[in-house]
Amino acid sequence: MIFRKLTAGFLAATAATALVACSSDSESDSADSADSAAPETQAEESSDAPSSELPTATDLNAILGTATDSAASQEEKVKTVQGGETAPELFETMAASKAESGADFEVVDPVIPGYSPDSVLATVNFTVPEEPAQTAENVEFVFEEGTWKLSQSWACTLISNTVTPDQVPEMCTDGTVDTGANEVTQ
Repeated sequence: MIFRKLTAGFLAATAATALVACSSDSESDSADSADSAAPETQAEESSDAPSSELPTATDLNAILGTATDSAASQEEKVKTVQGGETAPELFETMAASKAESGADFEVVDPVIPGYSPDSVLATVNFTVPEEPAQTAENVEFVFEEGTWKLSQSWACTLISNTVTPDQVPEMCTDGTVDTGANEVTQ
């Protein structure tokens, strides 16, 4: 059952992300022209500006691995998910869900620029024992506080679609993240 929810969650999140990408094309066009008009000002305003190099699939795999590693310290884990410091229970839930299902996640190349200058998109292959491999495209990672993190919306999508509603952390149910659009009925 967890595999079906996990699969549905990835597929729904992929569809929702694709819709967001389509709706933000015109916004990014106008943002691009604004960015080119004042590049020095923008760089001065943000100390969290990402380096010119995109993270590698290996870098992003390390982020997912730490977020779901029950042996990693809480301090390490909160640095892997956007907003993670506000919901430390998220990581216990993620690790337990991964252990229970036997799921394995792997970010694969290419990692491409995201919807904003501080985000990237990647494809994640995931497997569950004795089930066919699945793929989630356009998984978003954001650059915050000098490091790349899994976006809060993707973390909440994964959690909301893999655990029972009473196990979903408040960070994913308090209205700040719209996971409702990512639900799939079966």
